[in-house]
Amino acid sequence: MTRFYSGVFALSRLAAVIAACALVYMVGHIAYEIILRSFFATSTFVLDEFVGYAIGICIIWSLGYVLEHGDLIRVGLVLDRLPERAQHLLTAVSAWVACALSAGLTWMFWIRVARAWSRGTVSSSVAAVPTWIPEGAIMVGLGLFALAAFAHGLRHITGHPSPAPHTPLATPVE
Repeated sequence: MTRFYSGVFALSRLAAVIAACALVYMVGHIAYEIILRSFFATSTFVLDEFVGYAIGICIIWSLGYVLEHGDLIRVGLVLDRLPERAQHLLTAVSAWVACALSAGLTWMFWIRVARAWSRGTVSSSVAAVPTWIPEGAIMVGLGLFALAAFAHGLRHITGHPSPAPHTPLATPVE
């Protein structure tokens, strides 16, 4: 099981690196757009579309990594008052519900991607991006999160330690 958890965490880490690259891309594209508009009176005309795609990647592709580090927002009002075993059980059930919902969304996106591919649908911008590309990116991110949520729940049931390094937040939340 250790290899499974480590493999899922490695995938989550890779997805988080890709999400970070998307963030760097957004900053670069926005800076490029500012320079084009300020000094050359022109534009790429696709800033809002491409930054929107990158925001989706930043959010969805980083979910598994953030979940394993325990940095997703969690309401501890009830959970903190339960015995430790009940906390692990409730955490596992919650993770598996998130897994099921993410898997369902992955399936729905698969249907959308297949439809966009077969119809040759493109975005309405000047870039005419085939819509299966950004939808496929979201689908893959949701699938990775479903896998990470499944592993997270399983880890809480089996008592296996997290493969994520235990580093405190830079700004602790109290």
